[in-house]
Amino acid sequence: MKVMRAPKVFVDEKSAKILLAALNRPLSALEICKITGVPVAHVFSRLRVMEKKGLVAKVSYRYDARGRERAVYRSMIYDSLVFVDRGKLKATFQLVAADQQSFSQAGEALL
Repeated sequence: MKVMRAPKVFVDEKSAKILLAALNRPLSALEICKITGVPVAHVFSRLRVMEKKGLVAKVSYRYDARGRERAVYRSMIYDSLVFVDRGKLKATFQLVAADQQSFSQAGEALL
């Protein structure tokens, strides 16, 4: 099992909202913004980081009313477990098409 230190982007409320919004159906960044209330700039930056780490994936493209192409994202999380180990908050994510990965973050980063 591959263990990595997680930056705060994985454990804050905004990232959790983005991952949950795109869990059951693919959404564009603007749709995620409308559903979650997270500012669009934050959605775009978090999606970029989470895509590099394999937590979300671009699954297709859609055209908006003005004919512009928009990427559509889907959360790649299949299952997760959050727990405390030796005073540190840890989360284990099982990704849809990959091996299980563990991302851990010190608990004080959540406060």
